[in-house]
Amino acid sequence: MILETALTLFADKGYEATPTSLIAKAAGVSEGLVFKHYISKENLLESIVKAGYRRVTDKSKSMVEEKDPVRFIYNVLDMPLKLVEDEPKFWRMQFRLVDEEIAQKHHLRYSHSVTQKLVEAFRQLGYKEPDLEAEVLMLLVESLWRAYLTNEDQAHFVKMLDLIKKKYRGNG
Repeated sequence: MILETALTLFADKGYEATPTSLIAKAAGVSEGLVFKHYISKENLLESIVKAGYRRVTDKSKSMVEEKDPVRFIYNVLDMPLKLVEDEPKFWRMQFRLVDEEIAQKHHLRYSHSVTQKLVEAFRQLGYKEPDLEAEVLMLLVESLWRAYLTNEDQAHFVKMLDLIKKKYRGNG
């Protein structure tokens, strides 16, 4: 109850603008109980971020286990759309926390594992610089994630996604 309430408030108002007293009140608990379970506001945030990335990892597992390199690349490109649809509050919160060390640490850990698999996919497809291709694609995915979070026009987003996918047909 506390985690879900804090996630909603952090997503809507931002981490800095959300005092623990507001979280406690919205969750229907005392502020002391919040501190009893989480010790500090920062610890509460870390718990939310860790739990969110566990859910993201579980939900994206089949996407990142794809063996066909082109389909894997397409799956990575689809991640912003699929993951944001599954966890809109979590990703809105992450968008607001882009400069927070806690959020960055967990995001980098998750994206690093995806990047390593992208390098291998580009290598299998015969790209001359698979590391650089993976880095560029991950920058594109980050941009797509932000675009999807800030733009209500899903049809336009899907159109952009389809255009990008056409560029990855296995001809490095």
